[in-house]
Amino acid sequence: MSASKTVLITGAAGLVGDILRTHWGDRHQLRLADIRPLENLAAHEEFVRTDITDYQQMLTACTGVDVVVHLAADPNMHAEFYDTLLPLNVIGTYNAFEAARAAGCQRLVFASSINVVLGYEGEDVKWDVPVFPQNVYGATKCWGEALARVFSDQHDLSCICVRLGSPRFDQSGDWDPDRRNGSLSPRDCAQFFGRCVEVAHVDFAIVHGISNHRHSWMDLEISRAVLGYEPQDGTAFPRTVASRL
Repeated sequence: MSASKTVLITGAAGLVGDILRTHWGDRHQLRLADIRPLENLAAHEEFVRTDITDYQQMLTACTGVDVVVHLAADPNMHAEFYDTLLPLNVIGTYNAFEAARAAGCQRLVFASSINVVLGYEGEDVKWDVPVFPQNVYGATKCWGEALARVFSDQHDLSCICVRLGSPRFDQSGDWDPDRRNGSLSPRDCAQFFGRCVEVAHVDFAIVHGISNHRHSWMDLEISRAVLGYEPQDGTAFPRTVASRL
């Protein structure tokens, strides 16, 4: 895949969407989709109001796009199934895959979750272990990963599933290097999704979106091998001193 692309980001008004916009700059042409409006758009950005539960709106958003980064979902681990998980995480996720296929997109990057394997107690959980969610939210992310396998195999849509940790790790924060950690820093988050968008010759992959931790919840080797991802932050590195203005 070439470096510069037209990238659709669903759920662009959320935390990860904001991180990608901030750190990527004008690296890609960005189509930002959300039900919440976005203002102060840069020259390389456009906003399309999109309800992911409406297939036609998703198809319109995907038209003319190279890569879809599907972030939109209810991220609440305690969300009610019929209220939000069914329409957003199940139907909305299907709409994203089907619209990407129908629009001729090259790839869909699906924001899965560490919750897919939350039941494992050990460290360095491998990508190919059986899924082990501990909540229905995590089960909906298993559904998304299964859809990715179907659309990759049956429809030749390149699909990368990101088992994402919390993108709030602060290298200068109050963290314990001896505790198990599954988070990632904003700059690692931006690098990670950038590699998911740009890496070539990937038909299907499940990768782990975390920083480099001394005691890591999930194994990083799959992300290094598939994406060429090399985190710059994490508890495996020294703590930095926060700058003061």
